[in-house]
Amino acid sequence: MPRRVVVTALLPQQPDPEPAYPQYADLLREARVRGRGPIGAQSIARMEDVVRRRGASWCTAVLGRPFPGLRGVPSVDGFMLIAADERGLDPALPESVVKARAAEEARRQEREAQAAAKLEAEQQRWALIAGVAPVVFTVRANTRHTGVRGALRHVTAGVDLLSGRSRLHKAGMGLCELAARTNALHLGEPLKVPPTCRRCIEYAGKVRPLTALAPPTEAEAALLQLIASGVVFTLRPARSQPGVRDISQRSRGTRGGALGRKVDAAVRKLQKKGWAVADDKLSATETGHHGHCWRLTEAGTAALEE
Repeated sequence: MPRRVVVTALLPQQPDPEPAYPQYADLLREARVRGRGPIGAQSIARMEDVVRRRGASWCTAVLGRPFPGLRGVPSVDGFMLIAADERGLDPALPESVVKARAAEEARRQEREAQAAAKLEAEQQRWALIAGVAPVVFTVRANTRHTGVRGALRHVTAGVDLLSGRSRLHKAGMGLCELAARTNALHLGEPLKVPPTCRRCIEYAGKVRPLTALAPPTEAEAALLQLIASGVVFTLRPARSQPGVRDISQRSRGTRGGALGRKVDAAVRKLQKKGWAVADDKLSATETGHHGHCWRLTEAGTAALEE
């Protein structure tokens, strides 16, 4: 004969019941009597039917404690549900359960309110970035990988773009991806929600069309700031060719150094980019000389603000 195998299953410890109806003690006695001996398939089917028809809240009210399902309660509880169903009882939920559910509902509403506030803030931030972008962006979710907070949402554009000095952002790819990437992201259909990829959001505020100029370098930005402050002039020293000078700094050890530091080549580069231009008329400098003051163009002002 085959050896009989006995499997012992340890149920989780149940909290003390807090029934809110007077028939609880009588039901418990009846359930203990009916639960003596092995449980047949017919009894299990009856329990499952009661749970299915009555629902978890009714089972919780009958047992006087949270109902985790038939697999998580002893057989006596199952027979209590059968007896209560046969008597047509409809008890109230225990007060502790009512308070716990109210507290959980309050936490749920707070989480929803926080999520709504976060989404609104993200939408406002994205609207500011997309509103001044040189192209129309599209937000798409990564359909290959999903994290605990859902799929990461990336930013794409319909045309190739540049950022920084020469970083290329290919059309249809996430702004965070390198153009040479062989295993590209799998992006879904366009969405009407803000992106969540931080790198994409960062690049969205920096990209420019392929024909646009690169942003000024640190040295160019410093020179643009000097021009904006009105200290860069084209001066003509005695018996010398005219030159562009920063009159805020003296050029020591050179002829005509009192006129200021020479910045001819750097200023001519800014002029070629359309960021600076010299006045047609002469004006006096703070050092008592006269020359043509350099000014920022609208493009130069925009480049400096970047």
